[in-house]
Amino acid sequence: MIILCDYGCGMEAIHQFKNGKWCCSKNQSGCPVVKNKKIKKLVGNIPWNKGVTKENSIGMRKNSESIKKAWKNPNAKFKTDKFKEKRSRANSGKNNPMYGKKHPNRITIKKVEKRYPFFSKIEKLRYNPDKPNEKEIQVHCKNHNCKNSQEKGGWFTPTRIQITERIRQLESFDGNDGSYFYCSKKCKNECPLFNLKGDPYKNTDQQYTESEYQIFRKFVLERDNYICQYCGEKAEHVHHERPQKLEPFFALDPDFAWNCCKSCHYEKGHPKDTNCSTGKLSSMRCNK
Repeated sequence: MIILCDYGCGMEAIHQFKNGKWCCSKNQSGCPVVKNKKIKKLVGNIPWNKGVTKENSIGMRKNSESIKKAWKNPNAKFKTDKFKEKRSRANSGKNNPMYGKKHPNRITIKKVEKRYPFFSKIEKLRYNPDKPNEKEIQVHCKNHNCKNSQEKGGWFTPTRIQITERIRQLESFDGNDGSYFYCSKKCKNECPLFNLKGDPYKNTDQQYTESEYQIFRKFVLERDNYICQYCGEKAEHVHHERPQKLEPFFALDPDFAWNCCKSCHYEKGHPKDTNCSTGKLSSMRCNK
């Protein structure tokens, strides 16, 4: 037995609504008859907002004149300090809708380390000891002459945008390993790594022989079972945590090296450059 649509289109009904009617579509508005009726009803009608600009849109509201007068009146009830104080007390403590709830967008070190492991290896994070209950994240300033730098043992609180942008430049495929943490514009302009062009350490002599490096490389690969520490695939490269050109004395230290595949090495370790230029590697340690 074929059931026809109750809305008059003559098509076979396939859905039954709660009111008992059958329809050819999942929604009533999907029926051709109902759709055409709505279109005919709208044809020729003047849009409700025709000719309304941003400046006079308030005129479309109810009692617009009274609203205008209230905002122009400096002695309006909602502008008085007494009213603001009363509203503040009403929304304080347990009456606050966010009382006892965690902020959904709060960034914590635990979340950052779990979601962005590479960023966590590059940048050191801590909570502000002066605000133990607020979990305010602090980082080092990139300018080595600044009191807030890692070299001086200082910390500062970055903005949410600074953290997000630094993560994006390190973790994303098209990142350029930039957006260093600076506590002020003065530190940014004075830092030698800001807008660095060229490689001043291009002609630096190696502190080890090729045979010594091969022994070091084999030891690290075997220690990590030839597994990439980024993606878990088969590893064929050894990445240096401390740049060889900036800190050559750590070049053969296995405690500052780990396995990685070719893709992760150039994507996360040395993005867009296979020559390990200072501009790409300087994020590990600021050169004095």
